[in-house]
Amino acid sequence: MLLRFQGRDGQFRLNVEPESDFVSLLPQILEKLPAKVDPASITLSSKPHGGDARQVHTLKGITLKQVGLR
Repeated sequence: MLLRFQGRDGQFRLNVEPESDFVSLLPQILEKLPAKVDPASITLSSKPHGGDARQVHTLKGITLKQVGLR
């Protein structure tokens, strides 16, 4: 599955498995961001402008499949 991410520094995509949980994506996300980014500050949202944004660490144990991503 391909996920698209958008942030202040642009966009990037990651190839992931539906069984992956959100926290396990953090290392791959950090590779694409500037080194100065604080991992605790990373939030994910289903909408481009922060609607329902949640910090990644609060999604521990929740898989992509559980939230309906295919």
